[in-house]
Amino acid sequence: MQHATSNDSPSGWWRRWWPQRPAAAAPAPESPLPAQFGRFQVTGLLGRGASGQVFVGQSGEQLVAIKTLELDATVTAREQAEHRARFERQAQVMRNLAHPDIVRVVDQGQSAGGMPWIAMELAAGAELSRYSRPNRLLPEPVVLRVIARIAGALAHAHSRGVVHRDLKPANVRIDLASDQIKLLDFGVARLEDAAVTRTGVTLGTPAYMAPEQLTGDQADARSDVYALGVMLYELLCGRLPHPATTLGELLRAVSAGDPVPLGHWRPDLPAGLAQLVAVMLRRDPRLRPQDLHRLAADLLQWADELPRPAPP
Repeated sequence: MQHATSNDSPSGWWRRWWPQRPAAAAPAPESPLPAQFGRFQVTGLLGRGASGQVFVGQSGEQLVAIKTLELDATVTAREQAEHRARFERQAQVMRNLAHPDIVRVVDQGQSAGGMPWIAMELAAGAELSRYSRPNRLLPEPVVLRVIARIAGALAHAHSRGVVHRDLKPANVRIDLASDQIKLLDFGVARLEDAAVTRTGVTLGTPAYMAPEQLTGDQADARSDVYALGVMLYELLCGRLPHPATTLGELLRAVSAGDPVPLGHWRPDLPAGLAQLVAVMLRRDPRLRPQDLHRLAADLLQWADELPRPAPP
């Protein structure tokens, strides 16, 4: 996997003009912090995820993010068991992965009160979604290099039979100052040789889900390519390919046809780059790029060919 050149390192051209903003502070905890999880002493609260709170833990010099699962007492015992199995599978899946741009699982366990937890390396920076707003878009060469690195991380996961299935900017953490990118939250990831959801259950975030996922078909590596295309589209223009406020609206928009071409919002971008994004967003998964290493190389080539913006 090719990474940014020395000119694009943290000491390179972008750092001289792109403002660095501190990450937002975590919300105050709703209740006193737990003392520890396994060997990790809890030192703070990072925030709340989809499944429960996320804490900062420490063991010696090692800092980790501890993700917890809070089981909903209002659902059936069977549903609780499914949630627990899915959460524990996340650690199993991530332990099979070893890539510098994928967050690493350090440990897992269950608290004295029966709460499952996963300890992962603490990723610096902010969610990539921070840079999906129209007034905060990153320079185009930086966007392309970020997406190329995510493509490389996905290629590694796919080579080990792991499909992410919930790829979105909020599941990527980026720290421009240290040139660090971490793909995380494999909570709905799937091992291709194991059935993990009941028929008809839709998992993932709809706006980034491929058409085949939205209609209940099985997701595969090409579904991750579609989600990566949605991310690239959004990071380049600050809009989603199929904006919708409900799942029904999204389904109608996806079934009605292809999204508005990227060139409509960004006529300044090369037509070839806009076409590459369009191919990633094909409704037919067979027409999307099949080789993520090749896709990453193409994105890096476009990053090299685009002019570097002048400092503001």
